[in-house]
Amino acid sequence: MSDLSDDEAPEEVTFIDSKATALKSVKDARDSVKRGKELLKEKRRKRQLLFQEQKKSRLLPETLLKEFETVAQKEPQVAEQKGKQQESKAEKVKKKKKKKGPKRLQGNCKVMRVKDSSADTSMQKSAMDFIKERLYGPGSQRTTNAELLSLQKKRGPNQGAAVQFVDKKLGAEQKAKAIKCNERFIHRQKLL
Repeated sequence: MSDLSDDEAPEEVTFIDSKATALKSVKDARDSVKRGKELLKEKRRKRQLLFQEQKKSRLLPETLLKEFETVAQKEPQVAEQKGKQQESKAEKVKKKKKKKGPKRLQGNCKVMRVKDSSADTSMQKSAMDFIKERLYGPGSQRTTNAELLSLQKKRGPNQGAAVQFVDKKLGAEQKAKAIKCNERFIHRQKLL
């Protein structure tokens, strides 16, 4: 047995040799990382070139663009002629209005600008939002009337059972609501 263990013992490696192998493995790791980064950069470049080529193929031909420019230059001239015609029509309409005189409003009417009313409604809306946030927002501990009465019954001077008892005179819907409320209360309090 002693002969076999001697044969299997590791070979002696000098410090310089182990240092060289460690440096070589570190260098190989760095090189592999660099190669990976260079491959990623090359892929990105190729993808960017592909996107640029696709953009160029999507662009309209230059002949079409030139045609659009010529059409756009012709339109302002036509628009100037139309503008003169509209001005003359507007003058005619003004003359007609002067002849007719102002219209009278029937009844007690109040005239307001639209801007003023929109400002008022926005202020009202912001006020309502503020009230809702304060009353019903997070951090407000609002409860139902039944829960409040139940707490009063439990902690008040005349203590009794906090469970709502069903009255036979109540309607079917109210009985069902009361039963559900009782079941919830019992479940919450873990009475059963």
